[in-house]
Amino acid sequence: MNEALAKKAKERVGQVFARKWHVDRLLDMGGMASVYAATHRNGNRVAIKLLHPTYAEHEDVKRRFLEEGYVANKVGHPGAVSVLDDDTLDDGTPFLVMELLEGESLEERLKKKTVLAPTAVLYIADKVLDVLAAAHDRDIVHRDIKPANVYLTHDGGVKVLDFGLARVRERSLKGSLTRTGMIVGTASYMPPEQARGKRDLIDARTDIWAVGATMWKAMTGRHVHEADTVQERLIAAMSQKARSIAELMPDLPELIVDVVDRALAFQKVERWPTAREMKVALAKAYEAVEKRPFPAAQRVAVGDLFPAPSSGSVPPVSTTSYDVAVSVVFEPDPETQSVVVDFEDTTGRQERYELRRKGGDGATERLDDPTDELSDVSVVELEP
Repeated sequence: MNEALAKKAKERVGQVFARKWHVDRLLDMGGMASVYAATHRNGNRVAIKLLHPTYAEHEDVKRRFLEEGYVANKVGHPGAVSVLDDDTLDDGTPFLVMELLEGESLEERLKKKTVLAPTAVLYIADKVLDVLAAAHDRDIVHRDIKPANVYLTHDGGVKVLDFGLARVRERSLKGSLTRTGMIVGTASYMPPEQARGKRDLIDARTDIWAVGATMWKAMTGRHVHEADTVQERLIAAMSQKARSIAELMPDLPELIVDVVDRALAFQKVERWPTAREMKVALAKAYEAVEKRPFPAAQRVAVGDLFPAPSSGSVPPVSTTSYDVAVSVVFEPDPETQSVVVDFEDTTGRQERYELRRKGGDGATERLDDPTDELSDVSVVELEP
C-alpha cells in the first residue's frame, strides 16, 4: 500500500465532508478509493467511498466513478450494497454515500481463520450467486468477484461490493503502451478470457469462474494459480487449466468437488452456464452433506456459519493476492499465428511473452481475435 496515500486517507478521519458528513473512522483502502464510516449531521450513519486523489485529477474518471457507483442500485437485489447519494469535497474529489455494513469481508475472515468449513463456503457462494443472478438478468457483469468484495454481515447475510468499479479502473488506466486490450481485476480470481484481455468474451460465466476461485481460496487457503509476480500469475491464468480442488482436499465430498471444478473450467462453455444453475448444484451439495437445506440468513449464528474445518490437515496457505491494472498489447505474427503480449503495470515495469497455439496449423484461427474462443496455448518469455 502506498504510504503517502495511506497517510492522506488517515488524515481525513475527523473531517466533515460537504459540510454535513463527519468522518468517524477509516474502514478500508482499495486500489481506487478509501472507505470510511461517517455520520450525517442528522445522526444517520453511513459508509463513504472517496476516490483517491490521483484519480480525482481526471474529470472523466470522476464522472465515471459517480456513474458506475449507481450500478449496484440497478441490480435490484438486497445483497448488492446500495448507493444512497453522491457529492464532492471542496477540492472536487467525488465520493459515494452508501449503506453502512456491520461485519467483515470474507478476506478479513480468512486472515483470521485461514480456511472455512466447506459447507460454510457453500452457504456464502449461494448468497453471492443469488446477487449475481439478479445482476446478470440486467446484463451487469461484476468482473471482480473476490473475497475482498464479499461482505459477511453479523446476522449471517452476505453482500457483494464494488459493482461497476472494475469498469472505472479499466477506463482510467494510464500507460505508455498503445493498448489494444487492457486487464483490470485481481489476478488470483481472473478467468482466462479476462486475463487475455478478451473483453468481448467477458460475460456471466466470467463471474462464475471468479466465484469458483473464491470458494477455492476459502476452502484451501491457497489460490488457483500460484506465482510470485503479477505477470506470472496472469500468464498462468491465460494458459493453465485449474487443478481439481480434490488434489488439495482429497476428502472433500464429490458433489462439492464437482461444483467448484466445473466453475473453474478453462473453456467457458464447460462452466456452469448461469448463476442460478450453479446455485441449484450448491444446494444439492449442501443438502447431501448437511442433511438439511440452506438455513435462512437471519437464523444463522456467526459461530454456526463458520465452524472449524472438519477435514484433517490444512495445506500451506497463500496470503498474497495481486490487484492488477496493466496494459496488454497483442501483436499477432501472421506466419505462426502466435501473439506477443506486452505487460506494463502501474509502476512502469514491463515484461513480454509469446502465446503460441498448441497443435494445428492455426490457419483458420487468430489468437488476437477478441471474439475467438480460448485456444490452448503455450507461453514463451521474451526479452522486453
